[in-house]
Amino acid sequence: MAIVMEDVISIIVPIYRVEKYLEQCIQSIRNQTYINLEIILVDDGSDDECPRICERHAAIDKRIKVIHKENGGIDSAKKAGIMAATGKYVGYLDGDDWIEPLMYEKLLGYACKYDVDVVESGIIDSWINEEKKRVPYLAEGCFKGEDFTQNVEPKLLYAGTFYQFGVSPYLCTKLFLREKILQFQMIEDLTSVIHNDTMISLPCIAKAKSIYISHDCYYHYRVRTDSLKRKRRADETTNLIKCYPQFYMRFRESSLCQETDKQIKYYAMYWLLYRAIEAFDDHDTQDFLTPFGKVKKQDRIVLYGAGSAGIRLENYIRSVEGNNMVCWMDRNYVDLCRTLDVKNPKDITNYEYDYVVISILRESAVQSAKRDLVALGVPEEKILWIAQKFIDNPDLLLEKVMH
Repeated sequence: MAIVMEDVISIIVPIYRVEKYLEQCIQSIRNQTYINLEIILVDDGSDDECPRICERHAAIDKRIKVIHKENGGIDSAKKAGIMAATGKYVGYLDGDDWIEPLMYEKLLGYACKYDVDVVESGIIDSWINEEKKRVPYLAEGCFKGEDFTQNVEPKLLYAGTFYQFGVSPYLCTKLFLREKILQFQMIEDLTSVIHNDTMISLPCIAKAKSIYISHDCYYHYRVRTDSLKRKRRADETTNLIKCYPQFYMRFRESSLCQETDKQIKYYAMYWLLYRAIEAFDDHDTQDFLTPFGKVKKQDRIVLYGAGSAGIRLENYIRSVEGNNMVCWMDRNYVDLCRTLDVKNPKDITNYEYDYVVISILRESAVQSAKRDLVALGVPEEKILWIAQKFIDNPDLLLEKVMH
């Protein structure tokens, strides 16, 4: 089926304090080869130059709508955007990221050719001097009906290797039929506050039972050490406990709610490991970092990995009284050391340590990190990651929190 050129794609851009990056973001949308777009810029009460940048582009491109609203957070901005959208399809873009010119022409082409409600593509992690592509886990192709039920649904949140989703939770790498995503975008509850993308995109896909997966990568995710996505919140654990029953409500029409399916449990464990690892520790003992095997506070620790999970873990370790963190290392130290106290892993021989704790969650990346560390002379028995018993059974960690 050929692309129907009358189909409008509404692209929703929530915007808050991203004046350094917004010009590139908006221009990348305006430069799309598919031109029948409705570009909805949602100024979420930004107090920098963002509102004026939006208005300047709207004055020269009639496809642009600008919404100015009081600050209410990214989810409220997306809600305002989708309610203003008139397109048959909806896409999302964060105000500090940008996209390749062919993105929406290609995604719409797949939607029309295969008659699917959602199209998934890959992502490009973009540092200042380096880019790395991440393609979807599942095979490229169309999954509908029974094929979806057998090959996609059982792997949506847990694909069989740790911290690996079958379909990525990102809204921004996808194209949605508006009538299908609207229901989940507009739900008002706690999940929309702290589990924004996952609890909108994946329940929508589970219900639609219709997706085309492309391994092409069009979306540039700007890796920022100062991003709000990397900030710790004191209420993460409390909010997850409140939200947990809602996860099952979102997926109630799928196999994820069956007693034998542990996908939602894996997701809850992922979230706490990523955002609130302190929830698993007994703070009245000398043990901490329970998921890694109860490290002693006095143990000399080298932390390896300074992605978003690493930033949070470093912040937690430093906050623990009596900790003995020696240093923090990352293979991308050249870019990261501009804003973080990150060292070159090749210098690890200059330090005395008891353990190297890998602060990476995706299992495939962990295996690569372990190989790098062993090559640098680190004994395998000193390399710690999530203990195998917790990987095999998420209930062991969750029972420490869900009581």
